[in-house]
Amino acid sequence: MKKILVAVDLSDLSEGLVRYGYEMAAMMDADIGFIHIVPHPTLWKGYEPWLPPQFGQEVLEIAEKKLRRYIKSACSGDCNACIGYDPARIHVIVKEGNPATSIIDLAKDKDIDLIIMGHRGQSALEWFLVGSTATSVARYAHCSVLIYRPPMENEEGLSEEN
Repeated sequence: MKKILVAVDLSDLSEGLVRYGYEMAAMMDADIGFIHIVPHPTLWKGYEPWLPPQFGQEVLEIAEKKLRRYIKSACSGDCNACIGYDPARIHVIVKEGNPATSIIDLAKDKDIDLIIMGHRGQSALEWFLVGSTATSVARYAHCSVLIYRPPMENEEGLSEEN
């Protein structure tokens, strides 16, 4: 059985990414997992000493609700790939950690066949200083990594797919 892992950063591109993940899973007849990694509070540069102990759990709960909303929203409307998709084949994972390392480790542990992730998620300065999550995952994952790029809009506001 094939397995796809969709790494979702909860940005404005997430709904399209989730929908694309469903479409790929339907074409491959694969199980699909959606993962969001919340960076550990110690990575939040200077805020960690002031955060209450329960803050991390609250952030995880909010992130999971938001991810589930994206999944539900992506399946509304004309997404044929979502219709009738067996809920037992859909997995939602939200955890705390280093995004790239967590995605790579989970993909290996769960014997994932394909990771799908968005093409951007950080500012240029963060990418320069820290490195791109997508770049790290593509470089070090044991399986193939597909970088999702949404359709571009032309001057009239229509996507290139139309």
